[in-house]
Amino acid sequence: MSEISSNFELAVLDQRPFFETALRYGVQRAILTSSKIAAIETEAPKGMVQIAEAFGSKYLRPEIELARKRIVNLASLYLLETSGGDLEIAAKLMRDNTFLTLSRGGSGLLKALFAMPEYALLGREVKGKVEDFLEAWSLREKPADYRQALEHRQQNALEIEAGFWFGEVLGLSRSYLQDEDAEAVGIVRSALLVTVFGGEDGSLENQVEFATLVDAIRSLTPAERVQAMEMLDISEVPQQFHPLVNRIVQEICEHDLPLFKDKKTSLDKLVFSLKDRYYLRDHEIEDTSAYDALVSKEWTRLTKGKTDVDSLMTLFVCIAAGVAPKTSLPEKSAKSIVKKFREQGFTHELATQWINTAAPHEKQEGLLEDWNNFIEEANNYLMDDWDSNYSGALRFLSLHCHIERAVR
Repeated sequence: MSEISSNFELAVLDQRPFFETALRYGVQRAILTSSKIAAIETEAPKGMVQIAEAFGSKYLRPEIELARKRIVNLASLYLLETSGGDLEIAAKLMRDNTFLTLSRGGSGLLKALFAMPEYALLGREVKGKVEDFLEAWSLREKPADYRQALEHRQQNALEIEAGFWFGEVLGLSRSYLQDEDAEAVGIVRSALLVTVFGGEDGSLENQVEFATLVDAIRSLTPAERVQAMEMLDISEVPQQFHPLVNRIVQEICEHDLPLFKDKKTSLDKLVFSLKDRYYLRDHEIEDTSAYDALVSKEWTRLTKGKTDVDSLMTLFVCIAAGVAPKTSLPEKSAKSIVKKFREQGFTHELATQWINTAAPHEKQEGLLEDWNNFIEEANNYLMDDWDSNYSGALRFLSLHCHIERAVR
């Protein structure tokens, strides 16, 4: 540990404001003269009044008291950050600068902190007022708060620049990424995955391409997946991004790759568990059928591309009845199904199980909601023994399903 770092940690552990600690040190070692102390005593009230007026009222005693805390905190922040916790350097800074200069220096550090990104997003960050930020932060007395916020925002700034750089690898312009307000790390992670497993022509335009890439990665052995990550060449990546890249590579190896081990997991569920960690453009409606066909072959085979609620409710009714699944039923077949329900029970759980097993994962919640709403009403009509000629049940099914009326 360097001497400066050691001094900084000791300064942080001292419960008194660093300005006070440095002042005592400077007086004891004759770095600060009596005339300098007198100058500080003269400047401080002026600065307190200015600060009180900026954040409240210079005429109220509580505001003046808060202003005293603010000006000492600001001067302490500047001295601590500039000296690295070295009391000798801090005392000399006090000797060579006015007290107001020191407090303005602390204010400048907070303004610079405010200007840094609060989140690692590639959009144009909408900030509040710097005055509100200064009002809150000038009352913070723990140096660790500023240090943690500074390190966090510096990391955000680095991730944002890396996001734009790796965005170019994916063929995404800076302006596009800003408009999309994309997550920086998601862009970096996506570019690395494509670089390692996508080949020279790899891309990640939408979730269809993501599912295709995931399926290709799943075909590899665990050893091949790890080896591919280890062979990643980052020599062309700017040096300042190397620690970030290494961190994300480690995250992929420890979090993402193990998900590929379970061969029983469907491609759909695997994609669903991974896709929020990567950047995918919002897929258009015409991509939906292609995605469904790729990840849910059973779903595609039975729905035959139909996505309207009436077709799907018809399919679910067939599955619940244990008959050949169809998205449209002749009136005669619908009547037979109602009769079967009344004799053997309305086993709607069978359709629920099928939705959970075969439907695309991202559609399951909506489908289950539609099916449960259907069930709630269906019990009143399909299981009504008083409806002996099935007319009420068939009217209900005609409203919610595709029922082909018999030609009379």
